[in-house]
Amino acid sequence: MDELTRAKHRALYILERCDRTEQELRTKLGRNYEPEIVEEAILYVKQYDYINDKRYAINYLKSRSQIKSRRQVEQELLYKKGISRDILEEVSQEVEVQDESLLIRRWMEKKHFSSETATQEEQRKLYQFLLRRGFQSEDILKEMRSQK
Repeated sequence: MDELTRAKHRALYILERCDRTEQELRTKLGRNYEPEIVEEAILYVKQYDYINDKRYAINYLKSRSQIKSRRQVEQELLYKKGISRDILEEVSQEVEVQDESLLIRRWMEKKHFSSETATQEEQRKLYQFLLRRGFQSEDILKEMRSQK
């Protein structure tokens, strides 16, 4: 079996387990094959629509936006998954925006946070936690105040 055939089989094997972005597949194949072989293998799986960054981005946005802020999910798609800005902008218009105040309230419940009984240190910790999750400062403060 020649290198190209092995690369195509490897690409199909990788995609069989879970959906990947083009960049992720390129990285995985690039560990074992020459760049021109990798490109041929990617063209092969693309022609059968086994790899589709737009579809991947839609699914990722829908599933991850249930627990993470929209901004954090978009950053993951851009920088970790290698989705282009153009695809992300197109997909962002198609996918329904999750109510982030609802997500913040869920995190507050999960962390057993109560504005009335929380110390300043506990409030600060929750605030910092939610900021790291990509939520906007004004949204966090609004939810923390409205709980009183």
